[in-house]
Formats: sequence, structure tokens, C-alpha cells
Amino acid sequence: MKTLSFVNNKGGVGKTTSAQNVGVALHRFAKSKVLFIDLDAQASLTRCFGYHNLHFFNADSGSFILNDKTFDEVVISTDVGDLLPASMGFLAAEERIRASAVFPFNLKIALDKIKHRYDFIIIDCPPSLSTSARIALVASDLYFVPLQAEYLSYEGLRNFLAFANQLSMICPHLQLGGVFATRYNPKLKRRLSIDLVKSTKKQLNEQFLDTYIRDNIAIPEAQASGKDIFLYDPESNGAIDYYKLTRELINKRFTKNLMEQLMRA
Repeated sequence: MKTLSFVNNKGGVGKTTSAQNVGVALHRFAKSKVLFIDLDAQASLTRCFGYHNLHFFNADSGSFILNDKTFDEVVISTDVGDLLPASMGFLAAEERIRASAVFPFNLKIALDKIKHRYDFIIIDCPPSLSTSARIALVASDLYFVPLQAEYLSYEGLRNFLAFANQLSMICPHLQLGGVFATRYNPKLKRRLSIDLVKSTKKQLNEQFLDTYIRDNIAIPEAQASGKDIFLYDPESNGAIDYYKLTRELINKRFTKNLMEQLMRA
């Protein structure tokens, strides 16, 4: 079992989109059992699964982490895996999580009870260096950082990697799985974007992934409809790019058997 976090302290870079569609690809094509965890009070990942009325939930991922509710009381089963949703009440939960005696190991301790049920746990974090990001990284084996190819996103990446490196001092198992470009297409010949990607790749070497995610209208349309990109439009650039990204993640970070499963899909 591997726990993967998709993180960035800047919003709008494709973090939630990547968490959803990489997780779905692992389920659909590699036949993996996947648990999705939404740790953002904005509940973007929860909405991407089609749950727009957040008042519907009387429990969320915060309730599970704080042991106010059992896992089975909170988890939602979907066609592509299980989901621990977020809600607007998560902000209050964050305060209690931060004040607890076991912080920042809260999520790791909670997941130890149920992780045997899954092949992958996928965590979507808020766009900040917050309590949620801290507990997610401590609970993770690998973290992945989507990078929008623009100057402010590039500057934010350096801050985030410094933050994650500090946490790795208390969690030696935590590793950077990779950084990848989103809303990027070198064929458009936008010089600043191309230069930023080249510069980041030079600094990170093999930790900067080869696959990039192109801007694609099908992605926000899929999210608005509560569907993943593979179900909404399997022929779209978004579906093609996220399939390639998932193959690269597996090829570089996971087992040969899992890669063979994905290759056969």
C-alpha cells in the first residue's frame, strides 16, 4: 500500500484534478483499490465526485481523523474507489487537529487502522502550508507537485519544497515523487513557460516528470458534471495526458507488475 499526496501552496495549478484523475487511472487501468481523501474545506475533490451539497454530510474526513466518527461512518463508495469527503466544517476540525497531542501524526495514525484495505491512498490538500498539508505529508510515502508554468507558481514551488524538506526530518520515509507541469504545451511556444519548465527540470533532474498536462476544456467540464476525465471524454487530451502521467508515475516509482497491468489496459 502506498499513500500519495498531491500538494502545492498555490491554488489553480491542477492539484485536485491530478489527485482525482491519477487515482481514477490507477483504479480503472491498473485495477487498484483506491481511497481518495479530501483535506480541503473548500471540498473541491468532493465536488469533483459529484457531491455539491456539502450540508449533506454530517461527517467528513476531519471527523475520521479526530476519531469522532468511524471510517465506515464517513467513507463513501463510488464507481472508481472510496472517498473520504470534506465539508465546510473541516476548518473547525483543523483547529482541533493542530491542538492535539499527536499532531502532526494524526492522519497517519488514523490511516494505520484501515490502510490494509487499499493499494493506494490519494490525498488532496488545500493550497497552503497548513495543518492539512502537514498531516498529509507526514502520512504519505510520496508527494507530487503540479506546477503551472508561470512565474508565481515557480516561486511558490521553491517555498513548498523547503517546507516538505523540513517535514522529511521527522518522517524519513517521505519522498518527493515528482513535479510535473500543468496547463502547459511547448508547441504553443510561450517563451516564459518553456524557460520555466526547462529551468525547473534542470534543477530537479529525474524528479521533474516528462509528462505534462495540456490545457483542455474537457477537464473543467468533467469536474462540473461530477465525472472523471476518462468517463467524461476518454479521447480528450486531458484523458490522454493523465493516462500517460499515471504510467510514468508507476514506471518510475512502483512495481514492475503494476506497470504491466497498466500497459495491458
